[in-house]
Amino acid sequence: MLFDLQGPRKTFVKVIYLGLAILLAGGLVLFGIGSDVNGGLADLFGGGSRGQLQDQVETAEERVEKQPKNPEALAELIGARYSLSGDKDNFNSETGEFSEEGKEQLELAKKNWETYLKLTNDKPDVTAANYAVQVFLGLQDAKGAMQAQELITAQDPNSANYLALMLYALYSGDSLVATGAKQKARELASKDQIDEINQQIKQAEQEIGQRNEQVQKQIQEQFAQQQQNSQGGAPGNPFGGAGVGAGN
Repeated sequence: MLFDLQGPRKTFVKVIYLGLAILLAGGLVLFGIGSDVNGGLADLFGGGSRGQLQDQVETAEERVEKQPKNPEALAELIGARYSLSGDKDNFNSETGEFSEEGKEQLELAKKNWETYLKLTNDKPDVTAANYAVQVFLGLQDAKGAMQAQELITAQDPNSANYLALMLYALYSGDSLVATGAKQKARELASKDQIDEINQQIKQAEQEIGQRNEQVQKQIQEQFAQQQQNSQGGAPGNPFGGAGVGAGN
């Protein structure tokens, strides 16, 4: 899958996630449908100063400590952590990168989400699930975002949610889910929406197709460079040349 890439490809893949964030924030793909969008996904991060955001996290943590089996308390903590991760000191909007503190808050929010799902029997509040989607995107986990979006869509099956599900499925490389979500997005669209839905589907597929091509090109270039660097070296000899004892 696309986002299982590791090593030298990781930085390049971050650019793709920045592009996905731009798609979400700018409404290029998902947010042209108005009231069909639920939970404020277009607002990537909550407001407030850094101190206020930290206070919100601490207050939510205390509530969870006192009420560990209260899903509402965990949902509040997930949202607070996500908002803190997006503070200007924790998130660089130009590069799409989080600071170490920002990453830590996202990882903690992911753990809170896992506990939350157990308490709610995989039937989360839509707003909490929307926060989870954004947390997974911040962690460069398209599959996690897709799975959270599936829970949202199960509770609120409308064309916009299926369109979001299709996008995350495409990014995670799950063509089966993407195909089914695309079909449902079209089926549930009203007559006034269908042209726009089709346009957004086409745009999403083209955008992701182009990004996939960029990643594949990057991988091929790296592989070619590695092959070039290794030519002439004897097996097991990392320093190149003919090998120890050659020519004697």
